[in-house]
Amino acid sequence: MVTGPCRIERAGIKDLPLMLELWRCIPGLGVGSGDEEESLRLFMERNPSTCLVLKDGERLLGTVLGGFDGRRGYIYHLAVHPDYQGQGYGRELLKEVLHELHKLGAPKIHLFAFNENQLAARFYRSQGWEWRRDIQVFSWDMGKWKTEDV
Repeated sequence: MVTGPCRIERAGIKDLPLMLELWRCIPGLGVGSGDEEESLRLFMERNPSTCLVLKDGERLLGTVLGGFDGRRGYIYHLAVHPDYQGQGYGRELLKEVLHELHKLGAPKIHLFAFNENQLAARFYRSQGWEWRRDIQVFSWDMGKWKTEDV
C-alpha cells in the first residue's frame, strides 16, 4: 500500500507531458510511435480507470497504462522514477491496474518488455508473471502503409 504523501490516482490529460518526461528518463522503457500526446490522450479516454499515476504532491513518480479490448488486458509503461525504484511503488501500481482490469472483466493480462530490459524482467518474474517462450511478437508500422497495399 502506498503510504505518506504519495498517492495513486487516475491519469489526466494534464499529466501527459510529465509522463513522457518520466518515460524518457528510464533506461530500457522505450518511447516510440504511439507515444505522442494525442495517441496517449485517446488511449486514456478509452481506458480511464486503468491509466494511473503515482504522485507525491504534484511531482509525478510513476505511471502505468492499462487497456482492455474485451478479450485481453494489456499493460504498458509501468514505470517508477529511478530515484524511487525498489520501494514497492511499482508493485502497488501493478496491483492497482490489475484490480481495475479485473473489475472490467479481463480474464488474462499481457505486457511487453524489451529483451535487454533485465530489470523489468526480474521485476515481473518476482511478481509471479509467466515468461512466455511460446509466442513471438510481430509489429507493423502504419506509417509505411500505402493505399495501394489495400
